[in-house]
Amino acid sequence: MKILLSPAKTFRKQPLQDVPAGQTPQYMETTEQLRAELKKLTVDQWQTQFKLSEKAALENRARMNQPQPAMAALAAFHGAAFRNFQAETLSAEDWRYCEEHLRILSAYYGLLRPLDFIQPYRLDPLDKAGALTPLNLWKPILRQALDGGEILILASQEYARMVDVSDTVTVQFVKNGRKAPSMEAKKLRGRMARQIVDRRIIKRADVRSLDVAGYCYQPELSTAEVWVFEEGEQK
Repeated sequence: MKILLSPAKTFRKQPLQDVPAGQTPQYMETTEQLRAELKKLTVDQWQTQFKLSEKAALENRARMNQPQPAMAALAAFHGAAFRNFQAETLSAEDWRYCEEHLRILSAYYGLLRPLDFIQPYRLDPLDKAGALTPLNLWKPILRQALDGGEILILASQEYARMVDVSDTVTVQFVKNGRKAPSMEAKKLRGRMARQIVDRRIIKRADVRSLDVAGYCYQPELSTAEVWVFEEGEQK
């Protein structure tokens, strides 16, 4: 089983301690194509195209044109899902499980292993990098990388669209009869991913037994492709 997470727009300022040795991401040739296009953008283009403040535009232009510190992907992203995953508390054995079973979708790097070294960036699947659209660029690459195994998608709809393989299940969190609010869903995805790691789950069907902060699997609301976890007891 492979567990797929969305990335985050925010990154840790300081590296974590006791992170195992890492490696170069697998698809750097494609990443360099995107980087070459992003390096051409002016500050004004960063502001207009990505709807950024001047400060953020300056930061992202610098990211593409100046050397940046690299960190292991799972320890680098610091959005809501990753703060709730709490990579800083992983043991060496946890890291080994993550390296085998956990992947992070990325519009810039494609598909990241937890210990892949990455630099901060700003790019979403439907953004434009010159004539390139990350969604279209990565879809066939990810299809080849992921096809043939059980896939559990703990990612936003935006990033789930990058995954075009046959055997996928998407987890959806429901509160008061509706999809859980975006920020709450992000936190829940991180917590579910961490529970899977802590329990060393390797069969996707076993994920349905989890209670994630009071959200439980509801078979009558679920389909083969979408598993609904609703707030409240399992019915």
